[in-house]
Amino acid sequence: MEHAVDTDSEDVAPQVEIKCSVALKPSANTAIKCLKCDKVYIFPADKDDCLAHLYLEHRLVIADVEDIALLEDYLQYWEKEFHGHEFEQYCTTMFLDQLPDGTYARNEKYYLLCDILPQDYELRKRLREQRLKTALERHHFELTDRNFSKECLFCRTVIKGLRADYLDHLFDKHFLLVGKPEKLVYVDELLDQLEANLNQLVCLYCEKIFKDRTTLKEHMRKKGHKRINPNRQEYDKYFLINYNRAPVPTPRKQQHRKRRQTSGSVPADVENISVDFDKHFARPDSEGEHDSDWSDWAGDGEPHSLKCLYCPHLGEHFAGLKEHMIDAHSLDFDVATSALNFYQRVKVVNYVRRQLCMRRCISCDLHFDELDLLTEHMAQESHCGIGERSSWDKPEFFFPYMENDGLLCVLDDSTGDEPDADVVRIISEDSLAQINKDAESLSLENFKL
Repeated sequence: MEHAVDTDSEDVAPQVEIKCSVALKPSANTAIKCLKCDKVYIFPADKDDCLAHLYLEHRLVIADVEDIALLEDYLQYWEKEFHGHEFEQYCTTMFLDQLPDGTYARNEKYYLLCDILPQDYELRKRLREQRLKTALERHHFELTDRNFSKECLFCRTVIKGLRADYLDHLFDKHFLLVGKPEKLVYVDELLDQLEANLNQLVCLYCEKIFKDRTTLKEHMRKKGHKRINPNRQEYDKYFLINYNRAPVPTPRKQQHRKRRQTSGSVPADVENISVDFDKHFARPDSEGEHDSDWSDWAGDGEPHSLKCLYCPHLGEHFAGLKEHMIDAHSLDFDVATSALNFYQRVKVVNYVRRQLCMRRCISCDLHFDELDLLTEHMAQESHCGIGERSSWDKPEFFFPYMENDGLLCVLDDSTGDEPDADVVRIISEDSLAQINKDAESLSLENFKL
């Protein structure tokens, strides 16, 4: 779900790709009912309000919601499923010691709906395929339809025939770079959006507003702003490449999906299994989950290797790893996280791991095709940080993004982590709470309680 800008000219800006966080399919207003109550939201305008309502009122978090294709269809599907079922039957369940507004409250139950559940995984996959099919059909129509007619955005010339002729005219006569016709989809809506911006005297690239059209045109010419801004996520849905990219699975997701492929659906007698701490903290072998013989217990207080947050470097001790991050990446981990408690540092580590796995910059969220390009960008721009709090302070980052991440086990060895009454603690469910087998492993396996 990324954004690509493709060009015909070799001397223009290089290809840039940005992660898409909006629905790629242009959609009209759709009424979406809350998954648990009668409240109704109009999508896409009320998307954020709906997700906030699910969290604040029903304690429900949807994992990787930005990556879900056709979110409206996704929510409608689960609204029907939850009509006769409780969240516990489908969601990973957690107990936190805080209310959604941050107020301290003991044993508050929260739910995570994610694609570890086979039913959710298949739904997300089906919606991606449906969205791709619709986009391809529209793309074929736009490449072959000869009934297109539209006046140029800059001159009074009316171009008739193929949309490709119109795009070629914009580039050849006015040097406006939009993209190759074979790479674009929903071209009519894209052109309408560009026209609306120009009519409002808004620069297409930097989006500054000017006093008149002449000043705007001169600005765009001098600054080289006769192109769309690749950092604007609103343009992502107009590039066909975005419709055929599924989210990159983390090692943990790959492990669970492999289990589903080899063992099939979860048997009915284990779907309602209660939490067993011996099994949670014993390492499951490759053939199934058995009681641990503790033969893999290190007992030295620290994992054998700790992976750097920003590169493949492995360290044997946390202190040495922090020195490496200072020397190689100009990041003092203790200083950057000095105001954070243990659980907030867990979120930071999982957030950084996720960003690097998806080849996205920690600080500016730019996406790169190659990890080497991302590493070079972060070094040049001094972006080896921990990101904005709004990016990582989310319940989903309580979950490890790298299997057996030793760094999570030594975070409490760092300084400045005094107990606090407002600290969010992940605690076990009691014997009456019932969650599915994969959800247990996901939520508790690698957390230090």
